[in-house]
Amino acid sequence: MVLRKEDCWYREVCTYEPCANCVRYVEMKYLMEHSGLSKKRQKPIKLNGVYDQRAFELLNDIRLDIVNFVENGESLYLYSEHTGNGKTSWSIKLLLRYFDQIWAGNGFRRRGYFIHVPAFLNKVKNFENAALRQKLLHILTTVDLVVWDDIASTKLSDYDIQQLLMIVDQRIADGLANIYTGNITSRDKLEIALGDRLASRIWNTSTLVEFKGKDRRSEW
Repeated sequence: MVLRKEDCWYREVCTYEPCANCVRYVEMKYLMEHSGLSKKRQKPIKLNGVYDQRAFELLNDIRLDIVNFVENGESLYLYSEHTGNGKTSWSIKLLLRYFDQIWAGNGFRRRGYFIHVPAFLNKVKNFENAALRQKLLHILTTVDLVVWDDIASTKLSDYDIQQLLMIVDQRIADGLANIYTGNITSRDKLEIALGDRLASRIWNTSTLVEFKGKDRRSEW
């Protein structure tokens, strides 16, 4: 494991040297490298909440209490008819905040995972390596928090719905936390895209947060 201070999440507030002996760095690096997040997404970005002030205030309250959110097995559905207005960025911000709060004493244990649902479903259908497929399914059914990005962006096949329902059902039954993002804005439309059972799991067990602002990626 290569440790470099310029990569550290705490470099602006930490004077500890050398990084190779820093437990916080080692444990955070492990959490990040096993989170499903790309390198670029492992650092939080500043978001402008001027268009979605109420949504941002609610999510910030959850962010500040993220450990209890996860320990209580709660769920969020962040949705909007528009793309690029902060849903995915907020879901990652919450995941990173959770890592920041629980790294101490974590050791080498996965705690959260980010997955882009369309890519995951394509991978599941085309997995030639059964062991790797089983490993991914194990991660998704056991980690404390899963971010399901774009879970409701398009209508899914019956096979896709079955795969997701199996995992989401188990997570809810085991009291594990979920954050969903999608572009479907009503329960009825969610049922059309995901089927009534999966839509019920998401809509009825989650705190619903709607983003109304339009695409603002250029501002971030």
